[in-house]
Amino acid sequence: MTQYSITLTFQTPEPVAFEGREVFRLVCTASNGVNVPNEVFGHEKTLVDPVTGMQQDEFSFICSPYELSIFPANEPDPTQSPQFFRKASLDILLPSVQIFADTKDAIESQVSRLLDLLNLLDELQNTQIVTLTAGTASEDSSSSSSDVSSVSSESGEGG
Repeated sequence: MTQYSITLTFQTPEPVAFEGREVFRLVCTASNGVNVPNEVFGHEKTLVDPVTGMQQDEFSFICSPYELSIFPANEPDPTQSPQFFRKASLDILLPSVQIFADTKDAIESQVSRLLDLLNLLDELQNTQIVTLTAGTASEDSSSSSSDVSSVSSESGEGG
């Protein structure tokens, strides 16, 4: 079975002034990806100033296995709309230390879920042979029995 891992490095919460109030900057960098790219943070290139054409990279989501396969790393495809792409880091402003902590936990959880889904995809790619045999149905409606009295499963390495 393929092993998946990635290192997330969170910088210390940095208080910054934004629009007249104190907020906290959360910066996270993904590195040392094993069988997973470091670019797991989905961003969108957005237009900030239509007059000058100035754009910014805006963090949007933690990628799923599907998004890892369809969105380019580091720069968006200019023909794609919306212009989503993947980066190895994120930088966001949060209104409080508690929200900083909650967001950090959510990022860790979602990246862990991504690794779990990659493992699950590997398992689903294995060839499976399942033999089902019909049995007698239970008359007791409170029973959790089903019409299948025996199930055997064999797994083999597949493509």
